[in-house]
Amino acid sequence: MPNMIAMNLYKEEMIDTLIRFLRIESVLSEPEPNRPYGKGIFDALMFIMSTAEDMDLDCVNLFGQLGYIDYGEGDDIVAVLTHIDVVPAGDGWTYPPFDGTIADGRIYGRGSIDDKGPAVAALFALKAMSDNGVILKKKVRLIFGCDEESTWSDMDFYKANKTLPSVAFSPDANYPVINAEKGVLHLSLKKPVTCSESDGIHVRTFSCGKRPNIVPNGAECILDGDFDTIANAADRFNQDKPYAISVTSSEDGIRVTAAGLASHGSLPEDGFNAGVNLIMFLETLPLAAGTVKEPIGFLASIIGRNYNGEGTALELADDISGKLTLNVGIINMDASEIEVVIDIRYPVTFTQQEMMDKVDVTFGAFFTIDIRHSIRAIHVPEDSELVTTLKQAYTEATGEEAYCIAIGGATYARAFDNAVSFGALFPGEPHVEHGPDEYIRVETLLKCAQITANAIMMLAGAEE
Repeated sequence: MPNMIAMNLYKEEMIDTLIRFLRIESVLSEPEPNRPYGKGIFDALMFIMSTAEDMDLDCVNLFGQLGYIDYGEGDDIVAVLTHIDVVPAGDGWTYPPFDGTIADGRIYGRGSIDDKGPAVAALFALKAMSDNGVILKKKVRLIFGCDEESTWSDMDFYKANKTLPSVAFSPDANYPVINAEKGVLHLSLKKPVTCSESDGIHVRTFSCGKRPNIVPNGAECILDGDFDTIANAADRFNQDKPYAISVTSSEDGIRVTAAGLASHGSLPEDGFNAGVNLIMFLETLPLAAGTVKEPIGFLASIIGRNYNGEGTALELADDISGKLTLNVGIINMDASEIEVVIDIRYPVTFTQQEMMDKVDVTFGAFFTIDIRHSIRAIHVPEDSELVTTLKQAYTEATGEEAYCIAIGGATYARAFDNAVSFGALFPGEPHVEHGPDEYIRVETLLKCAQITANAIMMLAGAEE
């Protein structure tokens, strides 16, 4: 085992770099020439590349699709997989989402834990090795992806044009070692609707969510009907709910809004889905009969507040990765159509085709179903050389026994064979990614850098 590098020597420089990194709003936007994911993500890529160049590290900007740093020599590549794009800020922040505020030993900002903080930690791990003249027997490639929060087209571009790593890990989830990640399906459920002229309350529009993989913390609909009936129903509905439905008059009609708590779509139980709550409220109203009432009733009865497909063909689990999860990330309705976009994370022992068969049984008789995005499940055996080495690297750096876990989150580990996720949240730390007031503890940032350096040296064969 090579000697560990003292990463605490880089503490202030790491903090300063991360703060400046967080101030770049690297959210997917309209593509521009040489900027396939928009200006914000391109600016973030340029920042991290220029920072690495100032460290005299060997950098490559792969046509704006992603960037990478190579350290060491050899035909075998050990890859560290990070990403610099972030999800939209959303509402409910105490601290500015793109400021990098330090408070109570934490660095707040969108992307602080997912995944700019771990990316900075990995960058400084390489800088520390370079400063200390560490010689590796294999090449290490630190990759900064640009499309992880969307369709992973950056990884497709990489795999079509560059040498694949022999082993890889992604510090984009939890410690100790995640050797199993559930399969991912983002599905669009659509149904035509028509305006009904029958008696009752009419739903004119419905709007909720921007991404399938975020539990929405806000939703809104416009209704036509008796204001007092709707307002009184909201008062009754709100009595046992942690987040309220509010009813106001507007020029467009009666505006009904719902609040909630955002969380990552793979952990729907950590949030409170405003869109689902609004659907459940509408189900209590005397809605006009017709094609709008039907999908609302269907969603309320089939999905409701269930996270695991309870009572449907989607109620699945296995011993490796646990229960299936389901998040309603987007609901949009206008005068002609309702679309519901759901995020399903399914157990690793099921195939995508098996899942789609069960989706069809659950939703096919009512909705038209299209796959927006899918990612395969992965499972790397616990006794593999990669997993055992990472467990050792974690134990050597922390003094704590390492073990394997499974998650529903999707990391770049799925993009390659023989790859797992490794960090950056430690056991007991809350999941704050994709929610308001996302943060990384300064202590976590430093420990992540230490463990990453440790793992790189062990996997790439650092000379003692």
